[in-house]
Amino acid sequence: GRRQAAHLSGMQGGRVEASQFARGCAERLRSIEARLDYSCGSRWQGQLSVCDDLPSVARLLLPLQVRCGALLAGSDSGWLESLAAMSAAELETQSSELTRMVTGRLNELDRAVPPVRKPSEILGEVVFKQFKGHGTFLGTVIEFDQQTGFRLQYDDGDTEDVSWNDLRTMMMPRGTGEARGGPPPPPPPPPPPASPPACP
Repeated sequence: GRRQAAHLSGMQGGRVEASQFARGCAERLRSIEARLDYSCGSRWQGQLSVCDDLPSVARLLLPLQVRCGALLAGSDSGWLESLAAMSAAELETQSSELTRMVTGRLNELDRAVPPVRKPSEILGEVVFKQFKGHGTFLGTVIEFDQQTGFRLQYDDGDTEDVSWNDLRTMMMPRGTGEARGGPPPPPPPPPPPASPPACP
């Protein structure tokens, strides 16, 4: 009786601790993701709010690592993929080691992701935005206002004010040639035709 009750109480205490740890990880992930120039998306954001165990943390860490790409070059993610699919029984036997590994990976990400860029550093950035029924438009960040956010001017002359979070979904990841959700930049123009050989 007492021994079983104490064991169950200890298991529940461990679940509460694991849940608190997972929520703390989710807050760190939110903070790291907010420093990226481009968002992990609204679905990822929604998953943050229900993150309550180590497999949930792993499922959030995996796409964030993809967004960080070259910043974490050479980092092994096999263990995260395994963790994302673990059962509660498997977790119980390995939780302290996995908690240590998750903390280590969060620390790596925290060090690798640069601080948030100042609005003045974003002026002149080129963005892509898909307008339903009208196609994808190229825009440039032309100004920043504390109240209205970032002003974009599109290639058709229209302007729009957007928040930092909206702007991040339109920005091209640094070091790649492709905007998230947008088309790749146009190909370079063809070379000029070769001139005929000069007559002697």
